[in-house]
Amino acid sequence: MNEIDFDWDAVRVFLAVAENQSLSKAAQVLCLSQPTVGRHIARLEEQLDVQLFDRRQTGYELTGGGRRLIKIARSMARGAADFRRAVDLEKVGSKEQVCRITLGEWGQHYLTRHVDQITDGLDGVRIEFFADDAFWDLSRNSADIAIGNRQPKHPHLIVQKLGEIQFHVYASKDYCRKRPDAVDPSTWQEQIWAGYCGSRARLKSSQLLNAILLGKTCRYAVNNSVSLCNILNAGHAMGVLPDWIAETEGLTRLTASPLAQGESWMSFHERLRFHPMLSEVKDRVAKLFRQRFSETASRAEQRDTAHVAGAGSSSS
Repeated sequence: MNEIDFDWDAVRVFLAVAENQSLSKAAQVLCLSQPTVGRHIARLEEQLDVQLFDRRQTGYELTGGGRRLIKIARSMARGAADFRRAVDLEKVGSKEQVCRITLGEWGQHYLTRHVDQITDGLDGVRIEFFADDAFWDLSRNSADIAIGNRQPKHPHLIVQKLGEIQFHVYASKDYCRKRPDAVDPSTWQEQIWAGYCGSRARLKSSQLLNAILLGKTCRYAVNNSVSLCNILNAGHAMGVLPDWIAETEGLTRLTASPLAQGESWMSFHERLRFHPMLSEVKDRVAKLFRQRFSETASRAEQRDTAHVAGAGSSSS
């Protein structure tokens, strides 16, 4: 290995190329040009005297040496992120405190409608929302709070369950008036559907819709959750949505039983407990989610009770 002043930027580029297996995709993530990314990798390999990647037609694949070094690079990334956040949290006396929250698009859609309830009385707090439906790592993303549908296993994080989620088929009242047979699952292959494309095609609701369509494609596909909701609200199509969102959008639920169930989790760094203002933000965010999940469950219970009562009256 040549004597070098170690370049953290080169490690960031190394991580991005390894995770994306492509110079061009890594360049997009890093907001750099593709030639610049290529030069970083070539210079790092020269300085380390180690070939990090095999250049193939299918993309950049880590060599054996690259796979061993990537573990250390990820550890460095977590350490660097922890250092940056530790510096932020040391500035308790500063006029502006930054609280970074990473969560899915639906979570951002919900919380940004209630920002006043999060920040009321906390004039020195700035909230930054990062919408990311991919699996998140608080250390790597330099965030303080994460909301997601999987329980994190990282030992350095505190984890709290927020509530239960159900996925159902929904459509607007207008769509149901135009196509009254939409309530019959046997007609669903012939109905008009809206779903996801692009990176969001891997989301749970998209997988459930694929199981309904059995290889057929939906008429409308978007890579943005709010846009999907807009199509349904306008009466153009049916779709699969999480109940805690759809039940407040004026949509009609067309499934008696959920297509799938899930959970919502919050995680945060232990050190957040020692920062009063950011800890208060965390508590308020958790309260908002728990309140919404509770309201959704109560609404579903009332609907089911009314349905059973209606069925009893019909039989009599």
